[in-house]
Amino acid sequence: MMHSLYTLHLTTFRKMLLIGMICAIVASGFIYHNLRRNWPIFILDIKYSLLAFKEIINDLMSAKKNKNDCLPQPGRIAIVTGGSRGIGVEVVKMLLELDMEVIIACRTPSAGEKAILQIRESGVETGQAKVYALDNTSLESVRQFATKIKRDYKQIHILINNAGIMFHPYFETIDGFEEHWSVNYLSHFLLTALLLPLLKAGGQPNQISRIVNVTSCAHLLGKINFDDVNNKNKFYNKCAYAQSKLAQEIFTKGLHHLLKERQYHVQVYSVHPGVVFTELFVNSYIWKYRLLYKYILKTPRQGAISIVYAAVNKAIENHGGMYISNCCPGEIHPDTLNSSIQEKLFELSLQQVQLKDFFQYVQ
Repeated sequence: MMHSLYTLHLTTFRKMLLIGMICAIVASGFIYHNLRRNWPIFILDIKYSLLAFKEIINDLMSAKKNKNDCLPQPGRIAIVTGGSRGIGVEVVKMLLELDMEVIIACRTPSAGEKAILQIRESGVETGQAKVYALDNTSLESVRQFATKIKRDYKQIHILINNAGIMFHPYFETIDGFEEHWSVNYLSHFLLTALLLPLLKAGGQPNQISRIVNVTSCAHLLGKINFDDVNNKNKFYNKCAYAQSKLAQEIFTKGLHHLLKERQYHVQVYSVHPGVVFTELFVNSYIWKYRLLYKYILKTPRQGAISIVYAAVNKAIENHGGMYISNCCPGEIHPDTLNSSIQEKLFELSLQQVQLKDFFQYVQ
């Protein structure tokens, strides 16, 4: 009995020690890098640091819930944008382990081919994998990709909108949109509309097609600047990132209602994979201390679990519109449930990608 109590107290002490270390690291990094910044940015950085701390703790405490038990699904076809690196590679690997056909959509096809080779060398022999070129900074590239997919496939079953960037300096794409907005949100909005006919064709009453938007807890700090989504005159990369992730989440909720109204066998989910150690942090102070943080943050494999859960798990078959974190419902921004904001974002997005109607390609 005494031994059990001692073990329990020791485990609790270790957790408290780890939490204390995380607090110290986050606080020191935040103070060091923000003392000379202006007040609004200073406040936002405090919010980011507190949110990161909260989510790191949540990832640690919810580790046992972060699992996906699923039978093989041969014959099903999935597309993963940004599937050549980071979390995307692990998502591709997990889907191949389920004996699915997986299309890696990435800017550099050679990187996708290399990822497939590494997956095969790791011992995964099931499933089929292909690579198609897709540059999320170009809406024309999105259109070309969709045209090729429609040429080669009559239906798809899963679309995982995973490609993303974080905390990049100001840059406008060839279409004139701020890079976070284009890569994280707008390109995926267009891609989903273009591929919706194939998703609809692949959906069945007993096995729906699924759209999975890989978002972030950072959406909780976002606000859509409808007057200027580029935020060119007052740009801060963390604001741009949060805005793009909030747009993803609003899009998820709005599209869920539209799909439900039309009674399609297609549902949409959003996923926060957790605070995952990948090269996305290259523009963050965390990257300066990466040798330490890699032992604190989730691995890409752990981050991929919730994404694959949203894509294939039967437990959420009829629960479209969910925001998932560690394979459980997560906290959402109040703007995501505001129907007027949903409609306003849809109208703006349709204008930006030059579509008259989101469903115009669906027969």
